[in-house]
Formats: sequence, structure tokens, C-alpha cells
Amino acid sequence: MRNTLFKIDLKSKLPLYDQIERNLRDLIVNGHLKPGEAMPGEWDLADLYGVSRLTVRRALDELVRQSWLEKKHGVGTFVRQPTMATIAAGKLSFTEQMRSIGREPGSRFIGQNLTNATDKIARALKIQEGDPIIEITRVRLADAVPILLETACLSTERFPTLEDQDWLQGESLYKILSDEYQVTVVALDHTIKPVTLTATEARYLNAKAGIPALLSEIIAYTPSGEPVEYAWSVSNGDKSEFYFHFQRIE
Repeated sequence: MRNTLFKIDLKSKLPLYDQIERNLRDLIVNGHLKPGEAMPGEWDLADLYGVSRLTVRRALDELVRQSWLEKKHGVGTFVRQPTMATIAAGKLSFTEQMRSIGREPGSRFIGQNLTNATDKIARALKIQEGDPIIEITRVRLADAVPILLETACLSTERFPTLEDQDWLQGESLYKILSDEYQVTVVALDHTIKPVTLTATEARYLNAKAGIPALLSEIIAYTPSGEPVEYAWSVSNGDKSEFYFHFQRIE
């Protein structure tokens, strides 16, 4: 089972170290590699991926630099415990956010995937690990400029017709949830972490690999506190900024 997690495409034109970096980061994001867990050794990873030890080391060093991993001298490399901050957004959907600042929102559909919830996604959506979910990946645009590469995850048992949506039309996900399921999103848990763009992410965002970026993760809630969406996105640091408004409510 574990051997199937560490996989890359040896025929791809993308650099091998970049593929390994992305694969390991995805395993961390999706909960297959947990905070505090020891990583396999460089030689073991080289065997799993079918590459040289130097290629593995380059990928690991980059993940250490991005704070996904940490090296403990004489002990090994470990998945780093994330530092999380929770914020509340004034405008919840991407479409609302863009229109509120006078930008024209848009989306470019990348693909959708019917899969099973990892432990992390299951905990976020309060479903069982292995339950069916849909992953919807889009590039989000502001005035036709790509600024976010986003993947949204929702339960297909809760929202069975999402897989039939024509995402090429660029419809707001939250509007679809409201119109078709009478589900209104009123709150978000939102965490942000600094990263740098991988070559793949940079290609989708028309940016340079290695530039500063922000990894955002959100859980969206209904008025009753039911989580309905877990999503993560990577922003183009050259084309975006985040604005937050905080107000004390007595």
C-alpha cells in the first residue's frame, strides 16, 4: 500500500525532483504523511521513486526550505507540525471577494476527480475516511489574470449531482450549492502558510517556479455549523494580495 503512495511519472517532461517534491507535499496535505512522522531515508525514497539519491535529496531540501519537513541532525527527516492561524473572511466566495474590490472574477476548469476521502479530508468534512468525494480543480482569475490554483473537495453523498456540472461555464460553487441544494455557506475556517511555487503550479499560474506564494486551506460551514467544503489553493505571489477586516463585536 505504502509503495503506491510514492509515485511519479518517469516519462514526464517535468524534472524528477519537482515531481517528487509535489508528490510528497500532496501526501502531507492529504494526511498520508502526518506531522511528526519520520520520512523514509533518502536511499529508500530513491528505490521507491526509481531515481538517484541526489534527486531525492534535492526534493527533500526544497521541502525543508518551504517548512514542510524538518531535518534533525543524526536522527532523520520528519514531517513538520504546521503552524496554523484561523481567520474569518468578510466575503466568503472567490466571486464575492473579487467583485467587492472591483475585479472581474473568472475560472479555468482543470479537471474533476471522483475519489475517496483521506483522513485529513474526512476529518474536515466530518465524514468517514474512504467515503466518496469529488475534487474540483480550477485556476481562479481576476480580470483574466490567473491568481489561484484551487482544489475543492465535497462529499458526493451530500452533493450527488456536482459531478454532472459544466464547470467550463465558470459558475460559482457556492451559488450552485445554494440554488440546487439550498445550502448556504456563512463561515470559513481559513489557514494560510507561505510556500514557493512548484514548476507545475507556476505553469498553471503563468508564473516563475520558486517565487513566493501562499498555500490557503479552508473549511466552509453552513449556519448550523455543518462543514460542506474542504479546499486548498496556491496563490501567485506576484499577482495577488490578501486583505482582512477585523472588528470587535460587543
